[in-house]
Amino acid sequence: MIKKLRTMLKKGKVLAAAALIAVSSAVCSVAASAEDVSAPAGSGNMEAMLSDAGEQITGQFNSLVTTVIPVIIGIMGAGLVVFGIFALVKLAKKIFGKVAG
Repeated sequence: MIKKLRTMLKKGKVLAAAALIAVSSAVCSVAASAEDVSAPAGSGNMEAMLSDAGEQITGQFNSLVTTVIPVIIGIMGAGLVVFGIFALVKLAKKIFGKVAG
């Protein structure tokens, strides 16, 4: 039981690290594209720049979610199929063991 818990915690750390990397890459993307914003020097157009950065973060997050969700659903579906196959094999072993014995 403790071994399974440790394995789950390790997987959780990997998941948290992957999420952190995804968020930091989105922030870097926003920062890189914020440099392209051409505001006149000394105009004090900080509100427009922050609004644009917020919209870009939202757009990047939406694209990340729309990309990751189908992958997660596919992985879960494949895992469910594998689990079902193992359960059927275990059930078949039990039934054939009773019939043969």
